[in-house]
Amino acid sequence: MIDTHCHLTDPQFKDDLDEVLERARAAGVRQIINAGYDVATSRQAVQMAEQVDWLMPAVGIHPHEASPQALDTFREIEKLAADAHVAAVGETGLDYYREFASAEQQRVLFRRHIALARKTALPLLIHTRKSIDEAIDILRQEDIHVGVFHCYSGNYEQACSILDMGFYLGFGGVLTFSTKVKEVFKRVPADRILLETDAPYLAPVPYRGKRNEPAYIIETMRVAAQALGMKMHHLKKILDDNATALFSS
Repeated sequence: MIDTHCHLTDPQFKDDLDEVLERARAAGVRQIINAGYDVATSRQAVQMAEQVDWLMPAVGIHPHEASPQALDTFREIEKLAADAHVAAVGETGLDYYREFASAEQQRVLFRRHIALARKTALPLLIHTRKSIDEAIDILRQEDIHVGVFHCYSGNYEQACSILDMGFYLGFGGVLTFSTKVKEVFKRVPADRILLETDAPYLAPVPYRGKRNEPAYIIETMRVAAQALGMKMHHLKKILDDNATALFSS
């Protein structure tokens, strides 16, 4: 299994990261996309990949962190993206659920990430909250088609637009407790799906409300296989192929 989106640089893992990685391995996780959310965590993700070869860093600045200062420091993300370990650009996107940053600053920063993804030929890790339609419009304007809408929670019509553009849809622990997300998930072609944890956030049932970690992806995998009417080993193969195609191209 490949956890296609988590945040091992989060302070919640500072005391037991080695044990977290051991549990992930024991659960069958063979690769993790370890996403930065600012310059410091992006740099840390690259450093972690130098020590653990199955951790694949993504570098970027989360929309919550969008600010004039973030735009000024984006050149550091551009430098980090040149590292051979880096597998993706992000986490980036638009988040209008909470007003941590202005919409205009988020848009500017998102376009900077898109330009970097184009320059480096790396996929995008796209965050959207209350902003899917606008994110789709920006990606169409920028004519870019490689990446994943992580932790997808939109409707089926939006999913179709995203798939038509060439992007994957990422699903995490919410799949185990949201009927709405599960109904959309069941209609998405299996070869366009990725699974993730978004750890330490959004733990799946039966760990809901607790700190999430990559080992728990097995719980989301069980629900996903049941929803699609597949054997787990069959779905694992499809999803591993999907992740490999996106992050190793």
